[in-house]
Amino acid sequence: MPQSLSAVYIHLTFSTKERRPYLRDETLRKDLFAQLGSISKQLDCPPIKVGGVEDHVHLLARFGRTITQAEWVKELKRVSNLWLKAAW
Repeated sequence: MPQSLSAVYIHLTFSTKERRPYLRDETLRKDLFAQLGSISKQLDCPPIKVGGVEDHVHLLARFGRTITQAEWVKELKRVSNLWLKAAW
């Protein structure tokens, strides 16, 4: 029987608390994007593009088969929030 393959891509957008411009500093934003990409990669969801502006973030990734969407989002937000608190 032939093998079936599929690829699922997910585009996540999330904003800062109350859409405040916490990510105004460009260096902080770039470091955060790198951090989010690293976290997603560790969760077997390789990032394709990470970006955003001062009040929200976009992340496009190829979704892995070992994690649910809810777990992926929860872990991305949890770890990035801890990282931001330490960076400030």
